[in-house]
Amino acid sequence: MKGVVPTILLAWLGTTFVVTAQESVRTLAGRAAETGAQNGPGAISRFNDPAGLAVDAAGILYVADSANHCVRRIGLDGLVTTVIGRAGEAGAADGTTVTARLDSPSAVAVGADGTLFIADTGNHTLRRFRQGLLTTLAGVAGDPGPTNGVPGTARFNTPLGLAVTTAGDVWVADSGNHSIRRVSPAGVVETLAGASGEWGAVDGTGSSARFNGPVGVALAADGALVVADSLNHAVRAVTPAGVVTTIAGQLGSDGWQDGPVTVARFCQPAELQFDAFGNLFVVDAFYHRLRRLDTKGLVTTVAGHVGEEGSADGANGRARFFNPYGVAVRPNGAVVVSDTYNATVREVIPPFQQGLVRHPEGPVLHWESVVGLTYQVMQSTELGGPWQPLTAPRVATGRISQWPMAGFGTTSGSTWLRVQRAE
Repeated sequence: MKGVVPTILLAWLGTTFVVTAQESVRTLAGRAAETGAQNGPGAISRFNDPAGLAVDAAGILYVADSANHCVRRIGLDGLVTTVIGRAGEAGAADGTTVTARLDSPSAVAVGADGTLFIADTGNHTLRRFRQGLLTTLAGVAGDPGPTNGVPGTARFNTPLGLAVTTAGDVWVADSGNHSIRRVSPAGVVETLAGASGEWGAVDGTGSSARFNGPVGVALAADGALVVADSLNHAVRAVTPAGVVTTIAGQLGSDGWQDGPVTVARFCQPAELQFDAFGNLFVVDAFYHRLRRLDTKGLVTTVAGHVGEEGSADGANGRARFFNPYGVAVRPNGAVVVSDTYNATVREVIPPFQQGLVRHPEGPVLHWESVVGLTYQVMQSTELGGPWQPLTAPRVATGRISQWPMAGFGTTSGSTWLRVQRAE
């Protein structure tokens, strides 16, 4: 493919060319290797084993600050506050933001109405926080088990990942029971897939399927649940009818490879989350990386490097993580990762795709964008550059940005285009 004219012809024929840009990573809150419980602006705040993440419709972040036994909040201004619990005090009490206590919470999820759900892992319970009050939705503190049923009867065993449907049902990765459970808004618990207490690596339906220490769960647009089956080193899918399939990685085979889903390998994946385009971000904890499974079935590394722990921020492959765990996608498109062993919360601007789309008035260059970031269209007579600005820098106002190409490309010779972030 050379030049603008052949590219336009490909676009008119329905073919899109794709180029990816590099990632960038920065620390939002906390300081690497300094644990604590301080609230305040991002650089002043401190965490202790931050685990699961959730984001609300406004982009506000919630952090399961596990070893502090708290849930923390990171506002749009970067200010960190404590929402529930008291740092260093494990407990099981329901109550107000001041009196309630948690024990090693590992996951948080936000319902459509703003209700906050918490996997209170050390207590083996599912908690619900709304209107300033924390209550126990399901399970009994200090009494693990596999039992289904109504509140007071149902039991969990080391619940980890959470996902909430628009109807208010909560999906739970009940890790110690090696099963996927569902909790109704009334607190009634049922097992959707897996057999409580029986670990394994089997696709199938309902109780015939087997998991091994499932951790993260996320809901796809079609209503299916995806599961980070951590000790099986794979990503699984569970339909609402309980049909379990393996969609990426190979059951029981750990590794680090990128590539098509049949080739790609993971090692102890933790939380995962979809973006607005249907891409699935997976925290590959053991190898200190953030991975992406795109809609075409290709797994790539977004940030971090295989087996290299570290805390460096940066772009173009320079950033490092140390046993990351949680992931959330903000409404503006930025991805947030809890970098657990570094005791920090990091923001990742993923590589973005660029291409041409057909339009009645001519081809349009379009690209995935993060709202609020600045982008610029560049041109070159050679694929490798040097690159020169073709447009003025522009601030993205939506998740897709575009530049109409009508009238461009009438000059002779080959011209390459790309979009880059303007720092």
